[in-house]
Amino acid sequence: MTIVAETDHQRIRRAQFETFVSAHGDQLLHAGYGLCGDWQHAEDLVQQALLKTASHWDRIADNPQGYAFRCLVRANIDRWRVLRHRPEVVTDPTAFADGSAPAQRSTADVDERLAVLSALQTLPARQRAIVVLRYLQDLSEADTAEVLGISVGAVKSGASRGLARLRGTTSTPSQEVDS
Repeated sequence: MTIVAETDHQRIRRAQFETFVSAHGDQLLHAGYGLCGDWQHAEDLVQQALLKTASHWDRIADNPQGYAFRCLVRANIDRWRVLRHRPEVVTDPTAFADGSAPAQRSTADVDERLAVLSALQTLPARQRAIVVLRYLQDLSEADTAEVLGISVGAVKSGASRGLARLRGTTSTPSQEVDS
């Protein structure tokens, strides 16, 4: 049995990645939740994104957050493509307001977040990704465009259309999507 010692470079790389996960893990989880609307699926998406991020760490050192968001969005698109071919089971989003969210919140806050989530689910996948990254994760238009691999103009029009559609579907205005 051969034991391979970890090199200094590998230790530094691992420490950098662990620092990145500590600093941005919750942000990625909330973005994943905004994209798919389910905490367990969001955790799976984040896990997939972090695996890809870790495996390409040396190449993406200049913008690991953008790369991780891109992986998250693409993993959700892949998940959506698979689910598109399965029958959908519609559930009431209020049935999951039992504290399964990462932090305890007031009932009004939970109700508002569920309303926003429900409204987000009415958007097409690309618009939903744009709105989540741009407004819920507070990325700039340029950063959102880079993450999604689209033009800044596409981000602007997608955000505009997405927000207009959200405003038409929500009965209570949400400060989270109005910016």
